[in-house]
Amino acid sequence: MRSDTGSELKSWRWPFRKPGKLARGAAAMTFGLGLRTLGQAMVFLIIARVLGVEEYGAYSAVLALALALGWFAGLGVPSIMLRDTARNPDTFTENWSHTLGALLLTAPILLLLYLAVARVVLPQQIGWTVITCIGLADILLAPLAHAAMQAYQSHERMGRAGRILLAPILPRMGMALLLLALTRVSPSFANLTTWSLGYLIATVASTTYALKLLGNDFNIAHIIHWQKAGSAIREGWPYALGVASGKIYVDIDKLMLASLAGLDIAGGYAAAYRFVDVGSIPLAALLGASLPRILRAGQNGVPALGRYIFRILPLPFCYAAALGTIFFTLSGVLPWLLGTQYEDAVDALRWLAWLPLIKLPRSFAQHALIAADRKMHYAYILTSGALMNITLNLWAIPNWSWNGAIASTYITELAMFSMQLMVLFFARKQQL
Repeated sequence: MRSDTGSELKSWRWPFRKPGKLARGAAAMTFGLGLRTLGQAMVFLIIARVLGVEEYGAYSAVLALALALGWFAGLGVPSIMLRDTARNPDTFTENWSHTLGALLLTAPILLLLYLAVARVVLPQQIGWTVITCIGLADILLAPLAHAAMQAYQSHERMGRAGRILLAPILPRMGMALLLLALTRVSPSFANLTTWSLGYLIATVASTTYALKLLGNDFNIAHIIHWQKAGSAIREGWPYALGVASGKIYVDIDKLMLASLAGLDIAGGYAAAYRFVDVGSIPLAALLGASLPRILRAGQNGVPALGRYIFRILPLPFCYAAALGTIFFTLSGVLPWLLGTQYEDAVDALRWLAWLPLIKLPRSFAQHALIAADRKMHYAYILTSGALMNITLNLWAIPNWSWNGAIASTYITELAMFSMQLMVLFFARKQQL
């Protein structure tokens, strides 16, 4: 049982006495993510038009596989760094050294695994250059930049975290514009191989920038502590399993559509999904900005944690409902923006319009599990969700194409949220 000491009460009340800081943090993240969104939208519109629906489907499938394995990089040690630094900033330098060691130890192994799996599950017409470039970008390089963003997040420096999130977009915009210019010179450049090379170059530039910025701001050398990487991985792997399972759950339908329904169908579905992702940026910003405070609130038990989450939940809930209404109503503009090849994306966007609203409670409950130190439950629920989604898609996609993929996602979301509520309910009973 916890004792209701003055320090505990102070630590719990602190988030309520300073809502302005959370609002500023969310605004900073939203600003960074908003600029990122504009850049992503520009890149998306150029790439989707230049590549066409089939090659865009191939790109989405390769990207889904690379991201699914890339989230295992570090085996959860970056999440441990975020948690421990948010609670005690003095531990950051040591935590960062462990993070670098874990990332550089695991990423090469994951890259080899990715190359082996890619040839089995991806359509044969996708070339090795495409697979290799995207794998290098999202398995070896991008996890380093993401860990740097988490470092700023743990210190509640959301402006800098937003800058790290924005960093990959500017070079990708440059590469997309270069690709567009090259296609005007010769249509032979309008292919996925050319874009994948540009994607890799942009990721090299943004990761270099993120690490340099972090080193300058915190006056740290990027020194690796190999000797403690193993113990950090043993503690962090449930977080990696949970995060990677969550990303597999989100992206596996694009990969499975490419394999089971065709690259053109996967391309239209992925385009509709991209619009939903873009609209969900403010929700992601609020979740990212509130995570350090949710982690601290978790030190005071599940009841206090629940009160804090319910305090900040109404606004994002209203936003998600409004977003769904807008997407459902205006979905007909997609072919005008992307071209007539994307006619099927209109109905897909209408079906996907309510996904942010369905995902929101599960996302907050997921943060609550982490803050309540229920990391094994967090990992098992997300892993179960990923497996459930894969199983449902294996049955639903051959029968109903992208409609089946969306229905599988909605069913899995509700199932995961129900499991999370059960864990939090029993955890609360133990603490009362």
